Amino acid sequence: MASLVLDASVPDADPASRPKVGKFRKPVPPTFDDPVERRQYFKGRLALAARIMDGEGWGVGCSVGLSCRDPNEADLVWVIPRGKPLRAMGSKDLIGVRLDGSIAHPVEGREQWMPLHLVIYAARPDMGGIATGHTPHARVFSSRMERPKMCWQDSCTFYKRIHPLPFELALDPVSNAGKVAETLGTNGKGLILQHRGLLLCSATIEGAVGYYIRLENLLGGQLLVESACKGLGQDKDKEMIEIGEEEIQFTFDNVGSEHHAWMLAMPYYSRYDRKTGGAMKV
Repeated sequence: MASLVLDASVPDADPASRPKVGKFRKPVPPTFDDPVERRQYFKGRLALAARIMDGEGWGVGCSVGLSCRDPNEADLVWVIPRGKPLRAMGSKDLIGVRLDGSIAHPVEGREQWMPLHLVIYAARPDMGGIATGHTPHARVFSSRMERPKMCWQDSCTFYKRIHPLPFELALDPVSNAGKVAETLGTNGKGLILQHRGLLLCSATIEGAVGYYIRLENLLGGQLLVESACKGLGQDKDKEMIEIGEEEIQFTFDNVGSEHHAWMLAMPYYSRYDRKTGGAMKV
């Protein structure tokens, strides 16, 4: 069955613990009894993730990495290959890699490994999708080794869940697997990759894509506000005002779940479902 993987030990994964601000019928991922169909759907969603990232203007070079855990085999990860244009990515192009780095499902003429992704999948069995990128705002922000500020309501989704990862650890994640896992933590949603960009992870590839797009845009907004404040001088009245702690926690409790992460990506997936015929055909 293709469903969200939620860890009940994580507070934001427990719907009963969230304060109620309204009721509405929420969409949910489809389910499959046939393991072949289930795998095809997951691979199709990964291929569509590549097209979505390209649609955001990020399909340049090899600066985007995407992967998802196989729904049938927990030690198998599907990754997008190097050299294939994101806008043309299909299920047949994806490479199957074991957590130990061995290639289980090769594609002739294509290579990819994504060791940082594999390290995170091994450390976090609850993670089902990862998106990395050297996108414009992420690259600028990554030089600072800071966490994003809680400037907007949307920022609260990442409250205490995004952590800076030093450049040298990301260069050789296999040798530094313990430190990478420690930096991400047991409930982290992503990493600021120093001098590189972003890594966002979620229970689903849709959630990882939704998180990536949102955080990239939030970082751009933060950089813009900081520049504006600096241009106005050092007057305390001109400084950036962050959201209060209580308000941040309330918002996080409502929008910090994996289901919310999945829903963030639905508008993007709907667009490419119409263009391609959906995950089972791409």
